[in-house]
Amino acid sequence: MQVETSPEYAGVAGWIGRRGVGETLACAIAFLVYVPTLGFQFVYDDKPQIIQNPAIHAWRYLPHYFTTHVWGELYPNVRGDYYRPLFLLWFRLNHAMFGINPPGWHLTTILCHVAVTYLVFLLVLRLGGSNGMAFSAATLFALHPVHIESVAWVSGVSDPLTALSLIGSFLAYLRFHQGNRWGWLGLSLMLFVVGLLEKETTVILGPLVFVYAWLYAEESSWISRFAGALKHFLPFFTLTVLYGLLRAHILHGFSHSVTPLNWKSMALTEPSIIWLYVRHLLFPMGIIGLYGLPYITSAASAAFWVPTIFLVAIFLAVAWGITRLEDPRLALLACCWIALPIIPVLWLRTFSEGDIAHDRYLYIPSIGFVLLVSLGLVKIADHWRARSRNLELAGLALLGLAYALGTVTQQTYWASDLLLYQRAYSIAPHDNLICTNLGTALLDTGYPDAAIALYTKVLAREPRYWLSNYDLGYAYYKLGKPEAAEPYLLRALSVNDQDSDTLICLGLCIWRQGRADEAIPYMQRAIQARPSAPGYHFALAMVLRGQNNSAAAEYEFNQELKYNPENAAARQQLEALTSGAAAPSK
Repeated sequence: MQVETSPEYAGVAGWIGRRGVGETLACAIAFLVYVPTLGFQFVYDDKPQIIQNPAIHAWRYLPHYFTTHVWGELYPNVRGDYYRPLFLLWFRLNHAMFGINPPGWHLTTILCHVAVTYLVFLLVLRLGGSNGMAFSAATLFALHPVHIESVAWVSGVSDPLTALSLIGSFLAYLRFHQGNRWGWLGLSLMLFVVGLLEKETTVILGPLVFVYAWLYAEESSWISRFAGALKHFLPFFTLTVLYGLLRAHILHGFSHSVTPLNWKSMALTEPSIIWLYVRHLLFPMGIIGLYGLPYITSAASAAFWVPTIFLVAIFLAVAWGITRLEDPRLALLACCWIALPIIPVLWLRTFSEGDIAHDRYLYIPSIGFVLLVSLGLVKIADHWRARSRNLELAGLALLGLAYALGTVTQQTYWASDLLLYQRAYSIAPHDNLICTNLGTALLDTGYPDAAIALYTKVLAREPRYWLSNYDLGYAYYKLGKPEAAEPYLLRALSVNDQDSDTLICLGLCIWRQGRADEAIPYMQRAIQARPSAPGYHFALAMVLRGQNNSAAAEYEFNQELKYNPENAAARQQLEALTSGAAAPSK
């Protein structure tokens, strides 16, 4: 289609259809809508992954990224399920440039989203769409509120990073498929490997390649189509197998269950999760990323059969709409792009209870969604014939404005932990994890009484809920009440005897009560579990120095500085110790 010469592309539509204009405008929109996040804090998992993670604070840890799981330096004795060395490398690069100043981290996250928006534009063009359709898809992708968790939250950047590699690899494959030039296949496979080392979701590329090769094969015989699709799929499948073996070797297994969820409950819960995702793609309101969805244990529950009915109805409506298309191939590919990335996150045993659904899992599926919507806008506009392009732009403008308002207003909840968890609590006030995390946010912002009330509320429902026991104990410790903290920390330890934070906090509480000899074993166990944890060696050194065990204290101060050289207090204490200054009181 010659956009510039067709009469239906006059005016604004014609200007947007010019080469370079649509993609630039879409990228500018993607940047501008997230500019407010430059003032946001580190929230949620940013604190352990960035502030407290020694692995990203120094280049000497770089080889470790490839030999352990993503939390390996924080929890070296805990088995992990996420092998993402290049994600850690991204964090290291950001830390080298910005330290622990949030604005720089937010800027690079936004730029990743902008780059993905540009690739979405190129993808639609390469799949046969017009400049106008590519602009529609890229703009809707840039603005969709379901991306807030992946863009407004620094640690959510794993999804935009993965999307860059995945779309880039697929684009290179399309060049190979359409021109049979092997260099493009080599580039595609290289980017595929990069994506795998960023996040596991990239494994869906092989099936996507198979689907595309099947749908767009020139052969009419299904056997020939299958053989051709299989031929294109095999290189990606081979790399997936090799990656899986490497991952299993590094992580000591293919998958580790975090929650002992039975098959029946997992199957009954999945429709409610899928329905949440479908609703947020179609009607992105109430977006927060933390929903506290419960497990479903009975098929008679409305939480199971109501979502199931809606999902069946939507499936039938989409199937009917596809059958009405003259060429359904692009729509079918878009549907696969939506469905395939969601399948892995339905393995609910991998996630903690109450933490089984996140909007960030929709970042890559939304590419297929905006492709479907853009295709629908084109078909609706074509149905009206006259000035169809202007009608398409009008529909895009209305939808884009709604998305923009949704994104700008709902991203503000990610500005701080307190805002985030207050919003999550308003959605799921009975979820133990959300209540506990809100309590921690309140404690950090100077509201200890409100925090203690929330912890107590959770423990009234579930007395052995580990996190609330630990957080309540820690709150009392922070308030200078170690005798009140000790029972809760002991209970937390009886539930999870490997948690290093519980061990170190319990040791400090016991020390504060004048029982240094009893405190030391807990601190040593904490250090054994997490030798690089900031402050652990320092705490033990202070106890040892108080016992006038100068040699052992000096060793621990040096260990603290080995793992955390920026600890000025440890350096001062070491200098005081070696100069013969008196031991500090508790």
